[in-house]
Amino acid sequence: MDQPQEVINRWVAIKTIRLFRPYIERIFLLKLRLTLKWSERKRKKALTRTFETTIREYRKLQNSEFRASKKIFNIALFFLLAERDLQAIKIDAFTHPDPWKRNLSVRVMLLIIHERDMSKVASGKVMKEIYEEARISDDLKSSMIQAVRGISKAQKRTQKILTEIRNNTIAHRDSDAMLQYELIDKVGIKSAKETIEEYFEASHIFFGILPKLLLEASTLPALLSQYSSSKPNKSSKRDAEKLGAPS
Repeated sequence: MDQPQEVINRWVAIKTIRLFRPYIERIFLLKLRLTLKWSERKRKKALTRTFETTIREYRKLQNSEFRASKKIFNIALFFLLAERDLQAIKIDAFTHPDPWKRNLSVRVMLLIIHERDMSKVASGKVMKEIYEEARISDDLKSSMIQAVRGISKAQKRTQKILTEIRNNTIAHRDSDAMLQYELIDKVGIKSAKETIEEYFEASHIFFGILPKLLLEASTLPALLSQYSSSKPNKSSKRDAEKLGAPS
């Protein structure tokens, strides 16, 4: 039965796309993988240097009286530990040729972002103590608050994606294997990647502000303020020991 040329052309185009789509996707992923590996090299080196420097400088402060500086380093190291994990699987999450490994890497990244509890190291109380003890400027306080809010926003988006799949698909705790499969299969990779990218943007801003916070906390007035603020606590401790000592 004869068909109009327009219909024939459409049919040929559909068949051609279906035939070559897997090859086109592989080429696209390979190109993206090579591009990301190249672009992420500098970031990886910078992250490694920052990580090692943070550990080295934080150790030097362990027995010091500069409590605000120690808290800032603790915040930095807390985030850097997770940041290195995310960096290690980022390329696989976006470009691995195996769809299952891409999916798994995305789920692990979402879980890391979701489980990073900022309140453990950067609660309102902790940040207030840092600002007061180190005499941090109002402008820097405002920038820090905005940066923390940006990370919190990305975490909230992650929570929405992980509501169902968190326990069932990461640790495979659910006894219903088909449910596990269906939850894994319906993970919105595009939405998840957008959330991960949003987190990285917020994280980049946050890490840009931390060095400024450390610089302000390292000025002579800030160090003197930290040192003097630690003295009342020591005196109180000695007084408590005296009161508790047997006569």
